[in-house]
Amino acid sequence: MRLLKNVFLALVLLAIALFAAAYQMPLQLEVEQSIVLPAKPEQVYKYLENPMQWEKWSALNTAADPTMIRMYGGPLAGAGARMQWSGDKVGTGEVVFTESINPQVLSYTQTDSYLDTVSEGSISLEPATGGNTLIRWKHAAPVKDEPVARLMGYWKKYKKQAELDGGLIRLKSLFEENTTGPASKRKVASAK
Repeated sequence: MRLLKNVFLALVLLAIALFAAAYQMPLQLEVEQSIVLPAKPEQVYKYLENPMQWEKWSALNTAADPTMIRMYGGPLAGAGARMQWSGDKVGTGEVVFTESINPQVLSYTQTDSYLDTVSEGSISLEPATGGNTLIRWKHAAPVKDEPVARLMGYWKKYKKQAELDGGLIRLKSLFEENTTGPASKRKVASAK
């Protein structure tokens, strides 16, 4: 009987601690990744502004989910271009490009079934030394003001961080595969 009381007390204390910890967590999920690519901003931007090119480098691809189906709408590239997807692993969602300043910045809104919110992101490009490009990808999403949602925010942040990181690495590999000769031996650094 005493063991049962101790277990019950421990569970109550754990629940109180988790509840208190949840309200210390932020209501905004923010992720930022950056990397240097061996290409000029104009070369990189063509892979960003056209949602049909995202299959080649983003986490939203059939390698991640072979059942994924995509639909495109709006203009082919730039502000107003959109991509909707559906798949067993990636769920459903939509990306809509809201601002396109070629070759400097691309902003978008994104809805995901697993986040149940509308998030915002931007990808900015800056010329770097040696004809390279520094690319910064920022993504922010609101978190519901509920204890469970706040606790799940860390898992969602981790998942989004992995998506951005993987996308930038795949984008880098596109340009490394296309370079020949001494340029292919350039070292590319990832800044986090």
